[in-house]
Amino acid sequence: MSLRRFTVAACRERIAARNAELRAVLRVLPDPDRDPGAAAGPLGGVPYVLKDTWDTAGIVTTGGSYRHRARVPAASSHAHAALRRAGAVLLGKSNLCDLAFSTESDNHLGGPVRNPHDPSRTAGGSTGGGAAAVASGMAAFDWGTDFGGSIRAPAGYCGVVGLRLSHAAWPVGFEHFPRISPFFHDFCGMGPLTTTVDDAAEVLAAVAPELRASGAPTPELAPDDVALYLPDDAHAGRWPSFGRDARALLADVGVRWSPAELPAPEIVNDVFNGFLCAHFPEFIEGEELPIRQGAPAVLASLLTWGRLDKRVHPNTALLLATVALGHLTRYRDAARADEALEHLRKCTARVWAGGRLIVSPTCTELPPKHGRAAFDLTAMTFCKLGNAVDATGVAIPFGRFDGTSLPRSLQVLGPPGSEGAVLDLARRLERAISATRG
Repeated sequence: MSLRRFTVAACRERIAARNAELRAVLRVLPDPDRDPGAAAGPLGGVPYVLKDTWDTAGIVTTGGSYRHRARVPAASSHAHAALRRAGAVLLGKSNLCDLAFSTESDNHLGGPVRNPHDPSRTAGGSTGGGAAAVASGMAAFDWGTDFGGSIRAPAGYCGVVGLRLSHAAWPVGFEHFPRISPFFHDFCGMGPLTTTVDDAAEVLAAVAPELRASGAPTPELAPDDVALYLPDDAHAGRWPSFGRDARALLADVGVRWSPAELPAPEIVNDVFNGFLCAHFPEFIEGEELPIRQGAPAVLASLLTWGRLDKRVHPNTALLLATVALGHLTRYRDAARADEALEHLRKCTARVWAGGRLIVSPTCTELPPKHGRAAFDLTAMTFCKLGNAVDATGVAIPFGRFDGTSLPRSLQVLGPPGSEGAVLDLARRLERAISATRG
């Protein structure tokens, strides 16, 4: 079914009914933003929300930060401009975490985004507001960003589809607010969160002429052969049967599998964390929060847990302090971190060169309770793999965690530019999952 099954009126009604509870939309526009001349475009009349990391001309854009609560950009980001020209109708800016740097969406502007399946738990971060909005019917889609699983993990937690497009093929660059240091541009992807794989493909087709890099590759991959990336002991979590469940699903759709010849998840987690910590000076090179301003703000936030100083939210302050501490202690050797990341990228490239996509869990743990995400050290590992190698990655719902109402999710990872192949496999898996559930 087309995205036009969603109407502006119905989505605005859902926002009015549920947003006070879920806090998914940070800024609800009093009048939807549309381009009257684009009504006949491929997304003409389709209602959406936009993560508040994308500048919107004349509309407050905060990056989730209290410091920017009155910031009104003069020009729109390429993402907003492309969606507007395609005819999509903006209903509001979706909620996120301060600086878009936390694994749960909470800030001093709108408070924590609540998971639609269990409001006592987070919707994830940093695109948690978009995931919660789509899952609860407030929008047909959100267009998010993904630095360390920021699209795919919230999609997994909320039971929707989340697609990270590779930076090499769909560059984000300086369009992201807060600005990301060029050193880390290839860690940050963007893409839609939708209710189905077909919906994601429809959004991509509408904006690809403007947002996909000209000349970006379209790799050929075997449609019936994948590499299965299984959890190690540290990552089995609440889904110890993932291997069995995934093999049965792949058999249902006639796809062969073999073990992914990649470093263990525990090593992947360490490689991502080590690279980020070792290059902390480069990470804070952006114009957003220089060290002389950032260090006192982070310290004040942690000492008062955000009660007396709102310059940085404590969830974000805790992660920034952890990365800085890692840089000063365990991960001081940048050359060693570079070597470890290059080895991981070569291993992944060999899998893709053999024509195989990678299938893994998205997350194997339940969404954390509010305020606890920073203490779950393994939750984002499988997502981090995608960012470390600039993968095209999609998360799709795959049942529920035993004894809960909370959705599980699996992930498909492909090389830069492989969104067609990734979505094709995801669509086959989605249909098989739906048939089994029905």
